[in-house]
Amino acid sequence: MLRSVLVFVLVLAVTVVLGVTAHSLFVMQAWTMAAAQAADAVPPALSLPERLGWIGHDIVGMGPTYGVLAGIALLVAFIAAGLLARVTGLRAIVFAVAGAVAMIVLFTTLKSVLGTVGVFGARGMMGLAAQAGVGAFGGILFATFKPSAA
Repeated sequence: MLRSVLVFVLVLAVTVVLGVTAHSLFVMQAWTMAAAQAADAVPPALSLPERLGWIGHDIVGMGPTYGVLAGIALLVAFIAAGLLARVTGLRAIVFAVAGAVAMIVLFTTLKSVLGTVGVFGARGMMGLAAQAGVGAFGGILFATFKPSAA
């Protein structure tokens, strides 16, 4: 049981960092395009330190809230995936799909309840797909590092 909790916490931490990073990259892209359009010029270039600073700021600022919401979504999904994986034997695939679906459900639920997804980087199809990919990766990590119960 302790191993399951530790693996889940580590997977959640990786998911938060990757999910917030994906969000930041989509925001940076939108910002540079808006700045270029406003100035009627070429999009401004952000240096690597600026990009890393932006990502770090977002991880600190939105990481805790993102982590709680993603944690709830992934916990529910991984419990269901654990039951389904026992029946199918396709552990990695089941957990990957569960992680992806958890993130899609999270952001579509936020959109339904709040009128916004709450995470700018998940607003478009590409952003939502990136968040689903992060969830799938989290599911694969969980399936890999948390052996099935015998």
